[in-house]
Amino acid sequence: MRVKIERAGGFAGIEQTVAVYDTDDLPERQAAKVYDALAAIEFAAARGELGEVGADLMIYRITVGDGSGKVYKVPDEGSRLAGPLSVLVRPSG
Repeated sequence: MRVKIERAGGFAGIEQTVAVYDTDDLPERQAAKVYDALAAIEFAAARGELGEVGADLMIYRITVGDGSGKVYKVPDEGSRLAGPLSVLVRPSG
């Protein structure tokens, strides 16, 4: 599964790709951590718990799959999803 993480927003409106990878290329244990992190984000999204996304706030835009895949927007600051985000940004860490 292809995963792309971008950091965007803020007053300057920056957009930066911070990670792009395919879970098929990761060792099994690391791929499992990515799947768990994505499940936590998907669960939070389904419950409406991703947090506030505003025009001047930094967010992580997580695209799962190809161009028509799912996209999640997770706020950078004070997110309860900091753990899953750190796994997705550094899957081999």
